[in-house]
Amino acid sequence: MEPFEIESVIRNAVDVDHVEVRNPQKDGVHFDALVVSSEFEGKSLIEQHRLVMSALSTHFESALHALSLKTLTPKEWKK
Repeated sequence: MEPFEIESVIRNAVDVDHVEVRNPQKDGVHFDALVVSSEFEGKSLIEQHRLVMSALSTHFESALHALSLKTLTPKEWKK
């Protein structure tokens, strides 16, 4: 799986202000993601992560092994 594919899945599931996905190990299965969305306003960190992870759940069954996820509201991102 490629970072742009994960970005696309996230963009289609969440109204994002910004999203970045990296594959630091260059192995195609371990990724880092930064997702900034106003949809996270008023949600706990667990709720934010569930929103993103639910969109990717089918990919964890096959091509995606690990995702380190950082979620922020636009206000938090500007800091």
